[in-house]
Amino acid sequence: MAALDVGQNATVGYGDAIMLDKVTEEAFLQNLKVRFDSGRIYTYIGEVVVSVNPYRNLDIYTDEVVKQYDGKEMYECHPHIFALAEAAYKLMKRRGQDTCIVISGESGSGKTEASKIIMKYIAAVTNISQRKEIERIKNMLIRSNVALESFGNAKTTRNDNSSRFGKYMDINFDFKGDPIGGHINNYLLEKSRVVQQQTGERNFHIFFQLLAGAADGMLAQMGLARDFAAYAFTASGANLAIGKLDDKRDFNSVCHALNDVGFAMDTQNVIWNTIGAILHLGNIKFDGDEDECKIVDASMMKHIAALLAVPEKMIIPSLTRRVVAARGQVMERPLGVAAAKFSRDAFAKALYERIFVHIIETINKSIQARAVADTGKQTVIGVLDIYGFEVLQLNSFEQFCINYCNEKLQQLFIELTLKQEQDEYQAEGIAWNPVEYFNNKIICDLVEARPNGIIASLDEESIRPGDKSDATWLDKMRTTFNTHKHFKTRTGPQDRSLPEGTFKLIHYAGEVLYTANGFMDKNTDTLFKDLSRLMFKSSNVILREQFPEGDESTWAGAAKRPPTAGKTFVTSMQAMIETLNTKVPSYVRCIKPNQRKIPKRIEDDMLRHQVQYLGLVENVRVRRAGFCFREAIPEFFQRYRLLSPNTYPRWKGSDVDGISTIMSAMGVSAAAYQIGRTKLFIKNPVTVFRLEEERDVKIESIVIRLQTAFRLHRIRKEISNYYSELLKKFGNVAKDPHLGYRTSWPKHGPVLNEAEAFLKRVYKNWWARKKILGLSDERRQLMRLQLLAHEFLGKKKQGFKLSSAFPSLLLTHPGLSSFEANYGRALFTCETIKVSSKGKPLRRFLIMTSEAVYRTDPKFKIAPRRVTTIKTITSVSVSKFADRMVVLHTAEPAHDSVLCVAASGDGLPQFLANLYVACRDLGIKLPINVLDTITYNNTRKATAAPKTMNFRENPAGIPGTIWKNNSVLYA
Repeated sequence: MAALDVGQNATVGYGDAIMLDKVTEEAFLQNLKVRFDSGRIYTYIGEVVVSVNPYRNLDIYTDEVVKQYDGKEMYECHPHIFALAEAAYKLMKRRGQDTCIVISGESGSGKTEASKIIMKYIAAVTNISQRKEIERIKNMLIRSNVALESFGNAKTTRNDNSSRFGKYMDINFDFKGDPIGGHINNYLLEKSRVVQQQTGERNFHIFFQLLAGAADGMLAQMGLARDFAAYAFTASGANLAIGKLDDKRDFNSVCHALNDVGFAMDTQNVIWNTIGAILHLGNIKFDGDEDECKIVDASMMKHIAALLAVPEKMIIPSLTRRVVAARGQVMERPLGVAAAKFSRDAFAKALYERIFVHIIETINKSIQARAVADTGKQTVIGVLDIYGFEVLQLNSFEQFCINYCNEKLQQLFIELTLKQEQDEYQAEGIAWNPVEYFNNKIICDLVEARPNGIIASLDEESIRPGDKSDATWLDKMRTTFNTHKHFKTRTGPQDRSLPEGTFKLIHYAGEVLYTANGFMDKNTDTLFKDLSRLMFKSSNVILREQFPEGDESTWAGAAKRPPTAGKTFVTSMQAMIETLNTKVPSYVRCIKPNQRKIPKRIEDDMLRHQVQYLGLVENVRVRRAGFCFREAIPEFFQRYRLLSPNTYPRWKGSDVDGISTIMSAMGVSAAAYQIGRTKLFIKNPVTVFRLEEERDVKIESIVIRLQTAFRLHRIRKEISNYYSELLKKFGNVAKDPHLGYRTSWPKHGPVLNEAEAFLKRVYKNWWARKKILGLSDERRQLMRLQLLAHEFLGKKKQGFKLSSAFPSLLLTHPGLSSFEANYGRALFTCETIKVSSKGKPLRRFLIMTSEAVYRTDPKFKIAPRRVTTIKTITSVSVSKFADRMVVLHTAEPAHDSVLCVAASGDGLPQFLANLYVACRDLGIKLPINVLDTITYNNTRKATAAPKTMNFRENPAGIPGTIWKNNSVLYA
């Protein structure tokens, strides 16, 4: 086990806060500060990771560090977010359970970076086999983050890269644990930022990236200048410092990301054109009064028309007039200056929101998990990266929704880590001293309850007929919630405790003052029909599809009002919580150490405030006194029964007794676990990890035995089938004229390769013996010579074939009998051409006995010069070509014999084989050389120069071998 920083250490503190000597707020805070000062930004509370934003780069996310955590349990290495990601991934693989990682904390605490680190780790430890499709999916999941950050993040006063939308990503895995797809859900894009930003903040990154990074030609085509200050929607952020962000570089990155994720160039052009059109919209100015108005400078309409692919003549009427559909009739009326500005801003916000949703939908289509045949059961790891709790100078509808979202997440954390856990101990009869904590359900109900919650009252006021305003809604809230301890507003005109037109909510994270002005407009989210109709007229299919309500044919029958933004958001939050409740959660609690984003600096009051509202100390108390693991008794027994030979494979007792037997076998003390009414509880995660590790070992052993047994069964079956088929095929081959030579052998697997090779050797020997025994003695002798010739001519000399049987070449000349009477039995005879010392071809008879090679004339006259004794032959040379020349090299200098053996037949291999046998019988190993050219000397003059015999193919194609002036023609 690796050395851990879990014990007391004055330098790095406690890695797990559960190990604190005293569980107090001061001790917890001091431990975080000690660790932060030493560069340890992660601290555990059991399986919860507390992450303090370092505001600097740390060398703790490299590939080498990934390897340290890959396959390890949380307690085996120093606290790290990698360990949490590994634990969630391992749980998913081991138990096939869907898991999720919930990252929470206030804005600027490092949530988005934490989600990217988790994604990086999962990508690094998966797809060990390097399958291309898996690698493609991994890259798209990671690259999609780049695009979403550009379109969904912005600089705020608290964070240079603040998420202005909520994102929940499911990563789908196959049964081997490799990612095969994903899906992204987005929540409440802060679209009001498109048209207005608070002091010290910027619009979404993508506006600045386009102006800074697009090519000159691209900007010119859109009618844009490379100047942030030239556009109303970017001017307020034109001169703000943006830390490590680089708009020009990031534009190139987002372009590459869109390509990687699968955006077609046409789709990308639509996106850039929409961003350009929004910038132009912001510069439209109106002149007039409250009843009607006109556009001051209409010259930019041509750019907007071209970028949105809409009729130019429709733009001005759509921005300065309003269509009203009532009682089946459609009427128009002019807009005043204020209404026209509202309409323009609503149009810009709608364009941005809908193109943002289209981007996410396109990404989802690219990364969706495909139904692949070999994926088997699919599991999911969800990663929730959502906006943090916010308190700004001006808090409006968006901050209200964001903070409500954080209330819901805090409620989920409380439910799962504090309330449910303690309730479960009591229900199971586990001895337990309750830990007090603040339950923020009362705040969630205040916001979402129907019919008496804040959202319900806002909806009611927004949709009722007659005069209505934010002020009347605020008055009604004062009446409805005046006694609620988490809601405050002015009690009357004389009350100066709060600014006019505001209300205060006392959230779990602190008090937030909201400005009521604008709540109703943002809740109803009105986009005039004129503008929807304008976009429905777009010749661009993508843009037209984003505004289906612009179809005039549906206006007369439209009766149902679309849901308000507030109700939609509440519904989406409830759906998100339901989704998270279906998965096994892990938590990362992010903390912001100071307001100014300064490295190595902690502001004590700020740290204390976050620790308090996150309930971290209470979490330590519950986790320290409680149990880290619980499981239903039958499921636990069935999962771990194989750890004891007494419970596996058979057990006759109860599950409870079986669990006690298992724990005893594993050496787990009774104090380390408790058995409740229906569940087993284990106190220390080390115990759980040990049980899992031992189970993995046992399963591997069992799987090996099962695989061995199954393979043996398959092998036996294959062998039986093979020999049955073999018997059918070869049972009667003795009666076959070909002795089964043309019979095909049964098919089989690799396991029978050696057996079949042996059987084929046996069969071939039997077949050869049967064949040979049926031959004459002469034929058998010729076959032996043929095999011998194959040893030194096979694959070396052209035209030689083992399949061609040797002919019988013994002469039938009457003079042969007289010759044999004088010189011994002839082993080989044939007609031959002898090349004389002067290079002339002479016809001769070639006769070989066991002692000499004779070259006689047709009358069988023998002269001494025509005899070469076997013992004097030192080697033989032949060419590699299809000729029949042979040179017998002798021990006597210049006495080589040059012969063309059986010039019209195929006697050369037979002659060589007989000669080789004759030498072997005399104890001589005759070298037979197969060469390109042959050097020889037959001049009978030792001082004469050697000659070289060359070979070439006969251009006339005449069959046979022809000698001509030291050149041999063959065909």
